[in-house]
Amino acid sequence: MHECMKTITIRDETHRALARLKEADDSFSDVIDRLIEEKTGDIRRFAGVLRDSEILDSLSEFTKSLRASGRPRV
Repeated sequence: MHECMKTITIRDETHRALARLKEADDSFSDVIDRLIEEKTGDIRRFAGVLRDSEILDSLSEFTKSLRASGRPRV
């Protein structure tokens, strides 16, 4: 399949930043594709990352205290 190629204009600082992200044999399209995937990727990759974190315990306690301090709804 023939891919259509487009010319884009980017700032010099953006070009330098993309160049720093290039790996061996990467094109700029490869770098941009990777960045897009990171930005729009599947959030399930984060599932369980805080499983053993004390942050979850603190958040749970904070939520309980916040609920306890609130006025009851009628």
